[in-house]
Amino acid sequence: MQHKNPQKKLIDLEHQVTILTRLSEVSTVLNSTMRLQPLLASIMDIAADITNAEAASVLLWERKSNTLRFAATTTEGGSGTSLIGQVVPLDNSIAGTVLRERTVLVVNDVRQDPRHYRKIDDSTAFQTRSVLGVPMTSKNRVIGVLEAINRRKLPWTADDVRYLSILAAQAAVAIEGAQLVTRLRRAND
Repeated sequence: MQHKNPQKKLIDLEHQVTILTRLSEVSTVLNSTMRLQPLLASIMDIAADITNAEAASVLLWERKSNTLRFAATTTEGGSGTSLIGQVVPLDNSIAGTVLRERTVLVVNDVRQDPRHYRKIDDSTAFQTRSVLGVPMTSKNRVIGVLEAINRRKLPWTADDVRYLSILAAQAAVAIEGAQLVTRLRRAND
């Protein structure tokens, strides 16, 4: 069966090669630093780029307090810095559902999803319209959630899910390594 538009097929394949090349380079980038903040900044840039999203966020789960908190976010205009450290409910939020159920959630219109935690939008000048959330797991333990926010051209695609899931897996291992180094530095000090 021939593709009806070979030019579009070629463009699609070139785009896939570009993203897969970027993902193959991610390991080098993520393993180039053991400092958490530069690592998180790289993850945000890559996540937004590979999913064609306006923003991305990492929310990390703190086992001791059983809380899910923003660890990093990038939004156009920089309004996301006020989110760092803010808690997101585990019971009634998109990110909480991703974490609890260890599942990917695709929400093309957050206005239609009662789990959208509107308090975050209210505290910033940013408006969430769509979300793709994937669990971040390391050694079969969930450590947080990686979100891409506001895809520039909806809907979210199966490729977006696949690419963000690959990044989340790589990022989880790198984040755990950076957290371990941070704890070791504190113990040595």
